[in-house]
Amino acid sequence: MRVGIQGWGSEGDLRPLVALAARLRKCGHESTLAFTPVDGTDYRPQCESLGVALSTVPERMGVTLQALVRDAGSANPTKVIAKVLALTFDPHVDAMYDAALELCESSDVVVAGPSCWPLKAASLKTQRRFAIVDYVPALVPSRMAPPVIFPRWRWLARPAWALLRTMMDMAFRAAPRKFFADKGLPPVRHTIPDVIFSDGLNLHAASPSFWPAESDWPETHCVCGELIMPDDVDAWTPSPRLRAFLDEGEAPVLFSLGSWEHMLPERARRFLVASAHAAGTRAIVQTKLSDVEEREGNVFVLPWAPHRKLVPLCSAVVHHGGAGTTHMALRAGKPALVLPFILEQRMWARRVERMRAGRWFSFWRATPQRVAHALDEILTSSALRNGAQRLAESMAHEDGAGLALRRLEAFAE
Repeated sequence: MRVGIQGWGSEGDLRPLVALAARLRKCGHESTLAFTPVDGTDYRPQCESLGVALSTVPERMGVTLQALVRDAGSANPTKVIAKVLALTFDPHVDAMYDAALELCESSDVVVAGPSCWPLKAASLKTQRRFAIVDYVPALVPSRMAPPVIFPRWRWLARPAWALLRTMMDMAFRAAPRKFFADKGLPPVRHTIPDVIFSDGLNLHAASPSFWPAESDWPETHCVCGELIMPDDVDAWTPSPRLRAFLDEGEAPVLFSLGSWEHMLPERARRFLVASAHAAGTRAIVQTKLSDVEEREGNVFVLPWAPHRKLVPLCSAVVHHGGAGTTHMALRAGKPALVLPFILEQRMWARRVERMRAGRWFSFWRATPQRVAHALDEILTSSALRNGAQRLAESMAHEDGAGLALRRLEAFAE
């Protein structure tokens, strides 16, 4: 089987696609990646070590995510996301579409990551089998339950999904609607499902233990589990300085906002460090805005480390509600305090609380004192610890890439 995979976005969007390509390659299939990274991450070393072909469109992004946020002149996430799309997606749509056409011509099946609707357009043009990898199963409509941001009342399902569909149309429909029309393709009626889903196969890279499918979802939607990199890709061990910090006391709390710390590059670190001090707990603050390790009393500032190796060394996690970070905390059995910036992250945050594995409130309403109060509950609550541990035990038996592979093989046939 020859599989072409296209992705756009930051590390959280693209690493799972590399993991899927690696599993395909390991099982004897051909996999080719066409990426448009927005954060400057270079995936060539990883792909070369895994034997996966990679092309980058464009070869070099003319702007960086950090500069985009800085120049946006606003901390409003809606405005920042619009700016990011305007400078890292819109100018490259035609090039992404051309790369997608090449993938379609050389593949038996093509797979798009989130937001990669140019590949859906190319698949319709070439009549190639098309699948989606998605990280937000909360966007699959159901007659049984409303979107997770609403109370779980069945009677609310129909109007709530209509409202969410309208919101998604207002935010994301215009560009693909025009593009599909210009290419003579079927009209885009709604973002859900015409832009973000496939008519054939949708692989939701989320834990079925944490987010099981609703009973009325069609067979075209599969909650397969996380797509995790092979163990030997992220070679990392704690530095001697970090090892000494870990050994001298109780397990610290990990604070990490992922790529979203770029939203507030000056405030983010100060806020996280102040929150750790207010909580009076040992803490690791992970930040991409520093390239050196530093220590401020009981707070250790760490530039980078793979979460799947760092999180098990910690007692709890304070994070932004990204899909990858949410899963890493739960896979390690650690309760979480989630501080979401945007709607998608709020969906993950609500799910964490509903599964009794943590607490949440909006980042925009967070203060160090409020974080400290919530952390006190999380660190002392046996119910939350047990909830996170139960999920970890269930997730340990899942193989997201393996199930995705089997579904793709059946889809290709």
